[in-house]
Amino acid sequence: MGYFKVDVKPNFPASLQHSAANMTDGKILADWTEFEIPSGTASLQGINILYKGVDGADIDPTDFEILWAKGNVDGTAPTSLATPGSVIGAPATGSNPWFNQIQGKTYVDAGNCKDDGNLIYLRQLTPNISFGGTTAAQTLVNLGLGNTQLCLEGVPQSGSSVGYDKLYAALLAKATHAYTTSTLNVNGAHASGTTGAVLTVATIDARLAFAPGDVIHDEDDQLVGTVRYVNSATKITLDAPIANSVADGKHLYNLNPIVIQCSFHQ
Repeated sequence: MGYFKVDVKPNFPASLQHSAANMTDGKILADWTEFEIPSGTASLQGINILYKGVDGADIDPTDFEILWAKGNVDGTAPTSLATPGSVIGAPATGSNPWFNQIQGKTYVDAGNCKDDGNLIYLRQLTPNISFGGTTAAQTLVNLGLGNTQLCLEGVPQSGSSVGYDKLYAALLAKATHAYTTSTLNVNGAHASGTTGAVLTVATIDARLAFAPGDVIHDEDDQLVGTVRYVNSATKITLDAPIANSVADGKHLYNLNPIVIQCSFHQ
């Protein structure tokens, strides 16, 4: 088939970002997140990671692992690793244990593969940086040469369309991730079913915090909606009417502040 690219967007609960209390070493940042690839085995050639702070602010990335898995034979996701913010626990009694579905992991050593902060509004991490050379402070040992080159294969024909299979990714913290409370707030109460699809916000320029395709949740993990476009500093148009009523002053978050841009060959 050749090369293709897939953006994987793990769900990072808004309440976890809001509290900033449980994102320490050994805890789940994001449980299994589904994505699809053309049917068959695919070689994961490289990864670029977009790591965004709240409100469009810069945040210094820390280490984490990406766990890769296939689904169950019936096309469902692997058994949950744990509620995000918790350590991995024993699989539920009677379930198919998640560890039977694991296909590999990628360790993201942020100290060796992050950019230097010059982008101001986000960071990029590239775990396969070793293929482009190393700096004096880097070695092939601590970079993990080739650690993104995995062969992944989903359950045949498990995708939403003919010719596609589902795969799954989850994130496990290996250091403390320093997210902070958002200061982008709902401006005025918005009622589902009557407000329409325009969200009014205050305090932070919405164009810095959100972009088309972003999924917005409030601090209580309620879905607000998916961004169609950002009209101005204070107005956001969603692709459907407000999903759940949100009170004035509620903090808003991007459900997917970490985006894994995967390059595959098949």
